[in-house]
Amino acid sequence: METLPEAAAATDPPARTFSQVVFMDIPYSYPPSSPITCRFTLNAAFQPSPRDWVGIFKVGWSSTKDYHTFVWVEPVHDAQQTEMRQAAFKEYYLPKDEIEFYQFCYIDNSGQVRGASTPFCFRNPSEQSAESIADDDLLVITTQEQVEQSQREKAELQKQLDLMTAENKTLKSALLKDQKDISSSKEHSDQREAEMAKLIKEIDQAKEHNEKLKNTLQLQMKENDRLKEEMAIEKTKRMEIQKQNSTEQEKLNSLSSRSNEEKYDRAVMKINQMREEREELKGKLDAQSDEIAKLKAKLREADRELSNTMDSFQLLQVDLQSTTKEKERISLELQKLLSVKSNMDEVRRENQELNRRLSQQDLLLTAPKDDLTAQCQALSKQLQDAQAKLQAEREATRAVTRQLEFTENELRDVKEQLTSLARNCEMEQRQSSKYEMQVKEMNAMFADKDITIEEREQEIRLVKQERDELSREVQSLKGEIERLRSHYASITSPVAEETPYLQPDPIVPGCDVPASRNQQDVLGQQDHVYHTIDSLVVDPVEEPALVCSHCRESFPGITQLELEQHEQSHRVCPFCTMICDFMEQSIFEDHVYGHEL
Repeated sequence: METLPEAAAATDPPARTFSQVVFMDIPYSYPPSSPITCRFTLNAAFQPSPRDWVGIFKVGWSSTKDYHTFVWVEPVHDAQQTEMRQAAFKEYYLPKDEIEFYQFCYIDNSGQVRGASTPFCFRNPSEQSAESIADDDLLVITTQEQVEQSQREKAELQKQLDLMTAENKTLKSALLKDQKDISSSKEHSDQREAEMAKLIKEIDQAKEHNEKLKNTLQLQMKENDRLKEEMAIEKTKRMEIQKQNSTEQEKLNSLSSRSNEEKYDRAVMKINQMREEREELKGKLDAQSDEIAKLKAKLREADRELSNTMDSFQLLQVDLQSTTKEKERISLELQKLLSVKSNMDEVRRENQELNRRLSQQDLLLTAPKDDLTAQCQALSKQLQDAQAKLQAEREATRAVTRQLEFTENELRDVKEQLTSLARNCEMEQRQSSKYEMQVKEMNAMFADKDITIEEREQEIRLVKQERDELSREVQSLKGEIERLRSHYASITSPVAEETPYLQPDPIVPGCDVPASRNQQDVLGQQDHVYHTIDSLVVDPVEEPALVCSHCRESFPGITQLELEQHEQSHRVCPFCTMICDFMEQSIFEDHVYGHEL
């Protein structure tokens, strides 16, 4: 039923809301077993509600649930009656205890206390004045010495009463100061709790951001694996293309046509250009691999820093829990102080009663000496009890003051730790933003790499088309050579039939008779014709083709320096001499390290 604001308002009697309702003409006591009526006025700024109620509370109450009885505030339909209002209590529900003190409290519909009356009790007025009424009809004669002794005792009691009053004022001022300090410490603690909640929220956001970065990095790694597989497939295709190129190159080496040489030069230039582009792409891939490795290292460092931050945060949570428990303990001590205040009010009332009794001493000067001594002893005992209570209250106030100083030191330490944690969180956010920018740049580089791979595939297709055209031209040239040879054979066959007698007489080693002149002319003519036909074919002895020692690809028409440059452009494993041109730098390094292991 009672919410937290209600409880806070109930445990803070000096709140400003108490002045919004003022109870008027509250007597010191009410007669028991009879209905009573209390009158009160409302502040102009306060708006009453039909759910407001007036309750009777025992002095020293700590919550709005501690009421003895209550009545609802009657709504007022006449505007002239809004200034003075009243609430009536029936005798059946009133307290029966004639020793305790009570007070009226006005509670609004939200459970907050809007006003409280002065304390009163339920006693019979005839019992209170029985002693004074009985003494009015007596005439007592006493001596001057007794009168002077009574006056001295009265002066001494008055002096003690003044001292107690001064001590009460001092204790009240100290109590008010302690209450203000406790209120300020509560505000600081609430502010620290709000800052802690804000920091927890920021840390959760940083965690979510780091998780997103991790997911993005995992996607990038998967994309890299996919690209590696595609590069391996492309490498296989390139190996097949190289084999086909080597086969076609061997075929092209048998041709000596200038047009074929020009086409071959163009093809070689394109291949060199593609290799340069491939080297450039390899450099980019290596740079990307290095950048990914750096990002992984930074991400691991960020994870370590985040784990350290979480450990610090858990320690701060433990400190906050201990501070919260300490605050609860201080609240309990504050409630005890409030009860002490009520006891001080009771002591003040007792002092007033002592004053009233001292004022009656003038009327009792003629009383017997034994009665006066008994009264003085009773008053002295009451004064001793009051002094003991005041001493206990002083000790409680000192203990609360020391506890408040200790709590302030703890709050100061928690504030410093929270400031350090906030700086760490800010650094984490900056690093996460930096990683996010690097991931975006990597995505852009991967997109450019995909475009470059498509362009290279297009160039490879063009080279294949040119190679097919060269193959067709080679086949046509071979057909032309075969046709010329067959034509030459058909021309020379009749000549051989006309001079059959010349065939058995060729020049034989060791024979001294030379061949005839006609036979030599025919043989010379035959050699000349074959020389003319064979001149169309490139003699491999005259122009030897240089072969790469790694890829076994032949390059006719290049120098030894160009061949060495070509061999140096290959990426070769130093252990198994495997060509790793199409591998990324990280994969190539893993391959080499695998041999070392």
